[in-house]
Amino acid sequence: MRIAIVGGTHGNEPVGVEVVKALRLKQPKSPYHSYKTFLGNPEAIEQKKRFIDSDLNRAFGKRGQPKGVELERSKTLKNELIGNFDLVLDLHTTTSNMGLTAILNNTHSVTRQTSCFLKSKIKDFKLIEENNLDEDCTHLNRLAPAGVTIEVGPVANNVLSGDLVLKTYSIVLSILNWDFQEQFDYSKTEVFKTEKTIYFPDESGWYIHPNLENKDFKVLKNGDPLFIDVSGNTIDHQSNLELYPFFINEAAYLDDKSAMILAKKIN
Repeated sequence: MRIAIVGGTHGNEPVGVEVVKALRLKQPKSPYHSYKTFLGNPEAIEQKKRFIDSDLNRAFGKRGQPKGVELERSKTLKNELIGNFDLVLDLHTTTSNMGLTAILNNTHSVTRQTSCFLKSKIKDFKLIEENNLDEDCTHLNRLAPAGVTIEVGPVANNVLSGDLVLKTYSIVLSILNWDFQEQFDYSKTEVFKTEKTIYFPDESGWYIHPNLENKDFKVLKNGDPLFIDVSGNTIDHQSNLELYPFFINEAAYLDDKSAMILAKKIN
């Protein structure tokens, strides 16, 4: 297996950058695979910004619309990765209380087997399957046939968490030291399937309800409060479906007023 390991796709997420630096310094050997490390967006890393002109992790596939610096960087990454790797591991962090997760945005068997392997080895590891899969996906890890986004948190943007560096590094080493011979039944593995995004109300003065804050992957029941204002008024969840929120109050998504994403638990 030829594996590309990318850190710093978002320049304000230094954990993945540190893991890439550690891999370059330590040069751990894999008994089964070849690998190469990449810094996703060097200019954004230098400036400690999520991106310069457009989100690099929305730059690929038929729906990608990169601009400026990220347009040029996406061209370079395409040239370096496409056709040269079987699997991309893209290392990210979140400000939300999501713990250790893998985000799946393609249906390739290696993507699913890699994610199931991590879930089998790491307590409380979560798998999230997005709605936009395969050719509809715009993420960097689609530059190889298989790709997994590793998302760890919580940690503030531009804060370097030693704990999360160690955990992410361990995740990468686990994959490098796995022979991919063990087979997992994805249809019987717990996966959170994205359903919809919940947005903040149009008017200002509404906040994530304290009962929900930091409760990623805890079941949300009909009537549970989503938002609260300073007078104690609430906006409640209205659905009879058993749904689970994640990316609650994620800092990167506040510009478009995204408050959380809701998912169904499948399998």
